[in-house]
Amino acid sequence: MMEQARVVVSDNQIGGEKVWLMGGLARGEGKLTTGSDGVLLHVSRGDALRLGIRPRQQVSFWQAGDALQLGPYIGIMTNKRPRGTKGFQGLRGRRETYVALLKMARSMGSVAYVFACEDVDFKRMRVIGYHQSKAGNWLAHEYPLPNVVYNRIPDRQSEVAQVVRMAKKRFEQLAHSHRTAIFNPHFLNKWDLHRIFSQEPGLRRYLLDTKLYHGPEDVLSMLKRHRMVYLKPRDTFAGHGIMRAEYKGGKYILIYKVGGTYRHEPHENFRGLAQSFSARRHPGIYLVQQGLRLAKYKGAIFDARIIMQKTGEGVWDLTGAGVRVAARGGITTHVPNGGYIAPIETVISDVFHERLDTPGGVYTKLRNLALTVAPAIENHYKRLFGELSMDIGITSDGECYFFEANAKPMKFDEPIIRRKSLRRLVEFSRYLSGYQRHEVDDHVDY
Repeated sequence: MMEQARVVVSDNQIGGEKVWLMGGLARGEGKLTTGSDGVLLHVSRGDALRLGIRPRQQVSFWQAGDALQLGPYIGIMTNKRPRGTKGFQGLRGRRETYVALLKMARSMGSVAYVFACEDVDFKRMRVIGYHQSKAGNWLAHEYPLPNVVYNRIPDRQSEVAQVVRMAKKRFEQLAHSHRTAIFNPHFLNKWDLHRIFSQEPGLRRYLLDTKLYHGPEDVLSMLKRHRMVYLKPRDTFAGHGIMRAEYKGGKYILIYKVGGTYRHEPHENFRGLAQSFSARRHPGIYLVQQGLRLAKYKGAIFDARIIMQKTGEGVWDLTGAGVRVAARGGITTHVPNGGYIAPIETVISDVFHERLDTPGGVYTKLRNLALTVAPAIENHYKRLFGELSMDIGITSDGECYFFEANAKPMKFDEPIIRRKSLRRLVEFSRYLSGYQRHEVDDHVDY
């Protein structure tokens, strides 16, 4: 059974028997008392420093062997900005993600902090982490290494930096000895996922015809087969650099975004399209992918965005699903590219005349596909994942096709999904820390 206590820091002696405390990878001693002020956890100043806890902090605890496990301790891992800015401002990543997760963790009695790989001292098993005060200020504090590391390294360039690779390696070594856990180990790329799923009989039929771009002949051969293809950077996100090529009405048409509008550029021959694409493509590797005739909502194409997470029992489940609708004439549904959010129940009702619980309906197909994709990714990489977002296309006849998956999901804007996803991150961290949930021990409104 998990309980919560309020921390009291004092060197004054009180009655009662001392208990061992485990906070992250540190151990200390304390005493529990229960009275009119509720459950109190009394610790000395030295033990408070060792455990990284503060006066009046609410912490959850449960019995773990001969000690009480606090928290758990959750470390949100990022890296530092290159210009040497000091303090929290020198950390990279999305502030709104840090704020929201720390707030949820605090409400559930976990000890959570944001830290940079550069601030970890593996010899001392300590780290400088940042938490937010009630006034909204970011404060540095020394903590023991956490029970769980949530990898939020923000970009691919940072991920291959030596300091990041070394920190991940050390945490993975600690994970092998069951002292800590690290999840969501690295970014994914579209081509790797296509190759992986091509070998999976249960997933192959959900894939679109895709090949690596080596030259214009790859686009031409795909256009001959499909009449419409997408040209996608392998490693970018949020639709950056995506273009669409079509053969329509005897012309080759290249569609791309310029500023806030989409330009439809017709060419009399394929050479003109190939030259235009070459001039406008982003650096790096591109994929050529079969274009899908997506279903439309109010005259615009849309797709489904899914968030899959591990639960407090350590199993994959669908946390939420939303719809992203493209701008009129748009070729991608990403909100930064002019798309907008629509409730999935509304879209499925309007387009397919179904409810979410319609047996064998579109929502069931989406859920089943996502429940197949998530473990397939984890099984292939043989690494621990805790959450994945997915983009899934839906045709006008209600068939689903896998587009991509992201191991560093951006936040969902739907409030209910957002709160549920934050709560599940804490519940999964409890599971990784050894807590076996038998009932709901705390209450946070969705």
